Parts: sequence; structure tokens; C-alpha cells
Amino acid sequence: MSKLCKFTSPIDGKPVYVNPAQVSVVYTHKGEPPDTIIGFRKDFMLGVKENLEEVVAALDKAAADKG
Repeated sequence: MSKLCKFTSPIDGKPVYVNPAQVSVVYTHKGEPPDTIIGFRKDFMLGVKENLEEVVAALDKAAADKG
């Protein structure tokens, strides 16, 4: 089982935890400021405060650390 990744909610600044094994897509939605969106299958999208590169790096690291 992959370890959970901790990100920050852009709305209230509270932590949100993501299982990298369930993520199907990560992308940036243009806006001011741009939002990083994590998609789980086709039904659920989660916005986070971190930028795209930080999110992808954290997800990759957690997936590699299955240990």
C-alpha cells in the first residue's frame, strides 16, 4: 500500500491526504492564481494549494516508497 501524500486545501488551508494509487490525473486549471487539480477516476476532483510540480513529485515519491 502506498503511503498517503499530504497537501493543503486552497479554501481553508487545512491538510488533505491523498492515496497516490487512486490518482488518475493531475493538471493545472488556469486562473488567478492557477489551481492544481488531482483527479480520482472520472467522478472526483480535488483542488490543492501546491503547484503541479510539487504534487507530481510528492505522488511519485510516495508511490516509490511502497515499502
